[in-house]
Amino acid sequence: MLTVLGEAVVDLLPTGQDGGFRAHPGGSPLNVAVALARLGEPTTLLARMSGSAFGRLLHAHARRNGVTVAGPANQPEPASLAVVTLDSDGVAGYDFYLDGTADWQWRPAELNVPASTTILHTGSLACFRQPGADEVSDLMTRLRAHTEILLSFDPNIRPTVVGDLADARRRTTQLVSTAHVVKASGEDLQVLYPDQPVTVVARHWATLGPSLVVVTLGGDGAYAVHAGQEARRTAPSIDVVDTVGAGDAFTAGLLSALLAGGRGTPATIRDLDREEVAAVIDHAIHVASITCTRAGADTPRHDDL
Repeated sequence: MLTVLGEAVVDLLPTGQDGGFRAHPGGSPLNVAVALARLGEPTTLLARMSGSAFGRLLHAHARRNGVTVAGPANQPEPASLAVVTLDSDGVAGYDFYLDGTADWQWRPAELNVPASTTILHTGSLACFRQPGADEVSDLMTRLRAHTEILLSFDPNIRPTVVGDLADARRRTTQLVSTAHVVKASGEDLQVLYPDQPVTVVARHWATLGPSLVVVTLGGDGAYAVHAGQEARRTAPSIDVVDTVGAGDAFTAGLLSALLAGGRGTPATIRDLDREEVAAVIDHAIHVASITCTRAGADTPRHDDL
């Protein structure tokens, strides 16, 4: 079973009419969990859920898509909000409203990973927002040292939210060192390391502990480092509606492909050959590409592939 640890956020997307907005369930971890469930993978979302109307919207969305929700529910704090803007190319920007919301108030006793978990994915704001960020990092460190769970991490950097960049780099490096699979976007690396090519950063990260590091490059596909070897995969030409949830869809496609090939363990992922790495990344690109042809984080189901 896959477990996704992190936040669930209400995205307020423009309706295109008189400056109005419509509420959509979102947040990177929730998007990844839903995308995995739609691909047929048994998935649990480990999250702190607000008891507000927005919190109930998020909870219902997860359940409706086949995701089991674990963690504290009906919390008194409000749900996190993101106001989304789209540029002329459909690329999304976000203004966040996160202070005092439910997602970041983790206590150690609440971080109970289901016993049947074989893959745990985390990332995004839950790994950077205090007070819960330290608890998430400590959990990942313990799981890497004492279990055979395959650990996956996506920093999904939001420059207006992560705060001090030096601290964000430190936290990212720590979490990269605990993970077996790391997925990041080229934009993430440009924010964290503006003076370094993404290839240099990915190669360095691959020396810290991960078996597979993948960097998405938008319309240019993806770049990967595995076992000292590098791979580049191209993306198909598509008509982009928007890019909301595309990175999360890629992560889900990546993890689903590893599971489908019986490669979803720390030991087996180390032994992937070049063709297997290429197939896994191509599948992730395919899932993300379909998402980009739809409005919002509307990821494909297994039959859509």
